[in-house]
Amino acid sequence: MTTRMKSHERREAIVRSASRLFAAKGFRGATTRELAAAVRVTEPVLYQHFKTKKDLYRAIIEVKIGEAEEEAGRFLTLARGDDDRAFFVSLGTLILGRFEKDTELSRLLLYSALESPELGEVFFDRAVADFYRIVADYIRRRGRAGAFRNVHAETVARGVIGMFHYHGLIRLLYPSRVRKTNRKRVLDELVSLTLAGILARAGEA
Repeated sequence: MTTRMKSHERREAIVRSASRLFAAKGFRGATTRELAAAVRVTEPVLYQHFKTKKDLYRAIIEVKIGEAEEEAGRFLTLARGDDDRAFFVSLGTLILGRFEKDTELSRLLLYSALESPELGEVFFDRAVADFYRIVADYIRRRGRAGAFRNVHAETVARGVIGMFHYHGLIRLLYPSRVRKTNRKRVLDELVSLTLAGILARAGEA
């Protein structure tokens, strides 16, 4: 006897399957027929839950954001403090951890940016913009306190996030070509490099 899935369970199953398909084939490459087949429903049933592929993609983004937010507690707490090394280590841990735990996320981000500027902007606004703002606000606040040099907070935020993101991305795209490096060592070296560039020295704050 086959147990019929409830509506919310069906919706969740569609989102999970669509996330895998979009990550593998892109937004344009994954057809509604394939999406329906992956969840073992007909296309009309698929449209009952999501009227368009864009609606489905937005639902995936919300799920991914929810998962990331569950892991961001320590980072958000440190963002309100003044332990600079701990803050940047937490930032790097969060970024590298997402690459290791969720390879779909980066592929979805890349596909959306390349295939659909509209969806790329949705992804940026929901999954990236607040993250940059939190880091930039921390750098700006610590600069005003005299702990950091007088730097452009948004530029530095983009730079430090970019260092961690590139390390995770290159490992994702070329796993056989990049020598595996201990994550703690990566964190220590990149955070030390960041702090060496922005910590205030006598007369520079």
